[in-house]
Amino acid sequence: MESAATSWVRGRRLGIGAHAVVHLAVDNSTGHVFAVKSLGLTSSPLASLLSLENEIQILKTLRSPYVVSYLGDDTVGGRRDLHLEFMPSGTAADAAMGDELRVRAYARCVAHALRYLHDVAGVVHCDVKGRNVLLHEGGGGPVAKLADFGVAVRLAAASGGWVRGGTPLWMAPEVARGELPTPAADVWSLGCTVIEMATGGASLWPDLAGEDAVGAMLRIGYGEGTPELPAQLSEVGRDFLTKCLRRDAKERWTAEQLLSHPFLAKQSTETEPSPRGVLEWTSNDDDDTIKEFESIAHNYEEEGGEIIAGARERLRELASGGGDLSWWPEGWELVRGAEAEEGGEENRQQRCSVSCCRCNGLH
Repeated sequence: MESAATSWVRGRRLGIGAHAVVHLAVDNSTGHVFAVKSLGLTSSPLASLLSLENEIQILKTLRSPYVVSYLGDDTVGGRRDLHLEFMPSGTAADAAMGDELRVRAYARCVAHALRYLHDVAGVVHCDVKGRNVLLHEGGGGPVAKLADFGVAVRLAAASGGWVRGGTPLWMAPEVARGELPTPAADVWSLGCTVIEMATGGASLWPDLAGEDAVGAMLRIGYGEGTPELPAQLSEVGRDFLTKCLRRDAKERWTAEQLLSHPFLAKQSTETEPSPRGVLEWTSNDDDDTIKEFESIAHNYEEEGGEIIAGARERLRELASGGGDLSWWPEGWELVRGAEAEEGGEENRQQRCSVSCCRCNGLH
């Protein structure tokens, strides 16, 4: 296990999945803002715990400006935690953009991520979709990074024992049929994600409305259709989709080829995205702010509300690129690392409770 923040503050909930919960967090020793993805060790199904461990093992080997960064992992207070780069502007699924220049910029970032995964890292993501594309709207232009590697597989390790993962409506036909995933499956899902972004989340398969997951996979896997191309997308955009959404995986373009397609070519009106995370924004010259963060854990019991109120202003500054971040002082929880945890439950200051729900269906 790599080193993670040994003393950090858990903030508001950013998102929730089938079992994992993602919170905002602050490293008490550095003031860095990050996201923490957590699972209860005793309350979560074994499959979910294995998925998180798979994500940890894969993410810690990846180094790309177009993939959300792994910052460490730990086990504290009955939770398994994955520390991740924080992207402040939500997900492509939430953005409901419809702005083709923006769609192109985000699709370009995802294509760069897939080229790296397929050609350098030897990894197939297996669940490319809008909710797994994290966004940042900064001064350097829009940036998107691929996240959630829970069902990702290494090409070298793929075998008949692979357990099918992914989301039905974004799933390539061959994967829906139970075949082993290949890079071409991610390319199909990229095409679906472009449609999702271009339409603001409208259904990829209107004729599958009302189908359950099994029925949808049967029709996607064994039917003859492809997702409906958005009428509002330009001709070059629709041509790009035809390169992604070919039912025969061998006929789909690779991520490398897609990056040369005119749809992903940079327009003269676009600025070059700067694929940075919020962690890089912390100013080393802002001594007062750093001292504020350093004092959170030491003074939380005596002055918790006041200190968090001050910290959240700095967090607002860090996240100024976008996103609806509602800060509540009572929503913070102090988390200490393994050394303090050995001292007993009294060393942990519980300040918030987290509920978990299971998300079923096609999305």
